[in-house]
Amino acid sequence: MSVTPLRADPAARSRPAFLDDYAPTRFRRRLSPLSRLPHTGRIGEAWHLAARRGKFGPVIVDRAPDVDPDGPLVRSYGQWASLVDDLAARLHALGVRAWDRVAVVKRNHLDVALLASAAARIGAIPALITDNHPADTLTVLLERLEHPFLVTDRQSLDRLAQSLDEDGLARLTVRTTCLGTPPADRPDVVPFAALSGGPAAPVAMRKPHEPMVITHTSGTTGIPKLVLHSALSLYSLGLVETERWPLIRLRGNDTVAFCHPYSHQRVITGLLPLTTVGPKLLMLSDPESPQAHALLAEHAPTLVETLPNAFLAWEDLTRDPRRPFRDVRLFINSFDAIHTRTVRAFLAATDRRLPVWVQSWSQTEAGAVAIRPYLRGSVKRRGNRPPPTQDLGWPVPGFGKVRAVSPDNGEPVPAGEVGLIQFSAPGRCLGYVGEQKRHTDKCSGPWWNLGDMAIIGRRGSVRLIDREVDRIPGTSALEIEDLLLDRLPQTTEVVVLAVRDGSPQPVLSLREGCALAPEQWRRATADLPPMAAPVQIRWDEFPRTATWKIRRTMLREQLLSGAAGIGYGRWT
Repeated sequence: MSVTPLRADPAARSRPAFLDDYAPTRFRRRLSPLSRLPHTGRIGEAWHLAARRGKFGPVIVDRAPDVDPDGPLVRSYGQWASLVDDLAARLHALGVRAWDRVAVVKRNHLDVALLASAAARIGAIPALITDNHPADTLTVLLERLEHPFLVTDRQSLDRLAQSLDEDGLARLTVRTTCLGTPPADRPDVVPFAALSGGPAAPVAMRKPHEPMVITHTSGTTGIPKLVLHSALSLYSLGLVETERWPLIRLRGNDTVAFCHPYSHQRVITGLLPLTTVGPKLLMLSDPESPQAHALLAEHAPTLVETLPNAFLAWEDLTRDPRRPFRDVRLFINSFDAIHTRTVRAFLAATDRRLPVWVQSWSQTEAGAVAIRPYLRGSVKRRGNRPPPTQDLGWPVPGFGKVRAVSPDNGEPVPAGEVGLIQFSAPGRCLGYVGEQKRHTDKCSGPWWNLGDMAIIGRRGSVRLIDREVDRIPGTSALEIEDLLLDRLPQTTEVVVLAVRDGSPQPVLSLREGCALAPEQWRRATADLPPMAAPVQIRWDEFPRTATWKIRRTMLREQLLSGAAGIGYGRWT
């Protein structure tokens, strides 16, 4: 099949203002003279630099890539780099050139990150968008990218058709290609397979200070923000992960199980240390798939990183007779606070004498904000207030700083008082695509407003209270949720919703076949603030983001029609 030439529409190929009008970022070359440094900040060459080391790998996936459905599940770093070259050639055949935006909207897999590397390798700007958004949200995100190329799959294409017909999609994009077979009635969509066999694409990566990649925030309260990063900003963030920390550093002889949404900035940043050190990788796409569980059991990882709620969903695996976590020396959860019960379950599931759990409180825009390690003794006590995992630890010394300010007037609050947390460190993002004023409003000189309420102790550690938009005056939903999960072992999820002019509303799900007696609920909540009677739903009925965060605003709208939250929501 031949690919028709691009339509001659200068407006569709013009370079949008957001690629020139962005905020500078602070760059950091190294943490110390002895630091292990990322080999690059450019995702377009990360796989290739890893391949040159030869001894690295292998890299294993839990299902074949959608971009190469007949390809192997196990490849060396060099073989993955060759696939990146093939993808770059296909994008070039599609018509992608320097500065073009390439929106990737497809089901979760490592190949999302490979497409990002391929686009960046030819000087385009990949924009990675999770496929679980509703059609109207996807439409808004495509509009903000100002005429991107679109790489998608049949499922996402069908979803987009709910709000965009053929002409509508053509107005928003330069050209669309579909992995797999596109609908027979869509001649405007190029089959991805038809792009193979062309010449190699020229390598023309963006300069280190220029925009390089776009990812998006979780979108817990609405349409996600599109976050712009450069090679310099991502290199700066990667310093924390490549560093040779005692006990918790990444090692070349590790077997790393990594399960994340590959459209997220965490994965792009994660490629820098992974391809610098070169451990054996299990790159898992679905935490609930039997294939992923089988790989964990077969390869017995020594380091496991995934989302807090994915760890929560994996708790039953800690009791699996195959014992997939028997050799783990280091567990890492990024994004948000983890539940105490979850940490305890996983640290008990490994045969290692001194396993470590690292909680990394992080944000798409600014990377790791605070880090804290936990040992088995850290989570030994059950149901205590405050939960140990609510204390998120400290910023990396000499790299980042935090402060707490009043959400009402922006003035710093004393140590020990609840405030809105601001963070200052190298590597902050360049902007929000299509919403640069929103980015500017969250800046205060070197300080970045995280939108979280927390207490900074006298020794500098951060105790997270709640997102400002979800705050409940006088208490902490996160604390209550952690305590109830610990005190009620039959629960699989607990969420406490803020309700304006009403009591906080607990919502929970239970393990299959389990019940919650009224007396057990009364005992578990006897020392907690007054709340409404709990609402029970199934685990899969909680609305979630791509990072498995609960969409609290949506959940409140579903269960409590007309109810509103309490927070301002200015810094989301």
